[in-house]
Parts: sequence; structure tokens; C-alpha cells
Amino acid sequence: MTMLARATIGLWLWAFAFMILYALHGIGCALRWDVMPLLGGTVFRWTMVVTWLCFALGGGAVILWAKRAPEGLERQLAITSSIVGLVGILVVGSPTALTSACL
Repeated sequence: MTMLARATIGLWLWAFAFMILYALHGIGCALRWDVMPLLGGTVFRWTMVVTWLCFALGGGAVILWAKRAPEGLERQLAITSSIVGLVGILVVGSPTALTSACL
């Protein structure tokens, strides 16, 4: 069971990050967070970017955790899926910092 968890945790984290960011985007647009000012930005932008960065940090922690796996196939799978998960999180979340909030 531990091998399966290590081999898939990066991808599970990416899927969870995608789900949470997508849900927050819908909630933020529906509640008009994009027009509420906060610290030089908006509540929407701060919520999205901070959530995205937390998931990215989690992805980095998962990579470090995967490096402690036993040598061999288990370790290779764990590190590879963790890196893929982190890259997925960075790509999926990048629009939160680079594009407009709600149309």
C-alpha cells in the first residue's frame, strides 16, 4: 500500500489542487471577490494565488518525501509522479496569477 501511495501522491495532489482552484474560482466570481480590494489587489486574486502557492509548496514537500522511498522502481515512480504533479500544479495554477479574474 505504501508503494501505491508514493507512486500516486503527486498526481493526487495535482488533481486536488485543480479541483480546489476551480471551485474557488467559481465561488469567487459568484460572490464578486474580484471587486473587493485587499492589500493592493483583490480578495479573489489573493485567495487564488495563496492557495496555488500552498499547493506548489505541498508539491515540493511531496518530492522530498518521495526521495526517501526505498531504492529501485518504487523510488523512481514516486519521484517521477511527484515531479509531474508539481509541474501540473504550476501549470494549472499559473492563470490565477497571469490572467483576469472573472469575465
